[in-house]
Amino acid sequence: MKKTYSIIFALLVTTLAHAQDFKKNITTAQTSYNSGKLQDAHFALLQMMQDLDITIGKEVLKLFPASMDSLQAVAKEETVSGSSQFTGVTIEKKYGLFIKKATLNVVINSPLLNALNAYINSPMLAGFGGDPNTKIVKVSNYKARLTKEDDEQNAYRLEIPMSNALLSLKINNSTEAELLALAAQLPVAKMASLVQ
Repeated sequence: MKKTYSIIFALLVTTLAHAQDFKKNITTAQTSYNSGKLQDAHFALLQMMQDLDITIGKEVLKLFPASMDSLQAVAKEETVSGSSQFTGVTIEKKYGLFIKKATLNVVINSPLLNALNAYINSPMLAGFGGDPNTKIVKVSNYKARLTKEDDEQNAYRLEIPMSNALLSLKINNSTEAELLALAAQLPVAKMASLVQ
């Protein structure tokens, strides 16, 4: 019982700390803007956006399944981290401890996502790729890129762009059909609505 209360207390403190940082950044941005310090206002707004992205990331992480088929989630391997200004915020969860492993992650607000979106949504660009290990598939009404990895044993990667986010599922010692079946079970639409 003590453990449950400790966890609830820790969550409350974390939530309040993020709320205070968020409010602090809004106040700093407004004060800086009013005093003509536009660079400081811009920086405070960027910090506020990063705090918001990390909070959204924690909500997306709650939508990740506890298991994927027979692969159980590795509790110590759940992370929400990053910087929304550079690489984006990454939400990641790992599954499986032995020979067969999977990694599910979502990257939000990364400037690097535009290139993949263009590749998947443009038949002309996709045709220039010519990679025999890559093809375009549909998962939950989203176009996705499926790749058979060269460097690992029977490893497949699925990448699903969702406007300003990228969901990626990688599994080793598997098949294309198994990867697509696992991906079909993910709440992609719910994740997409959270990150938009």
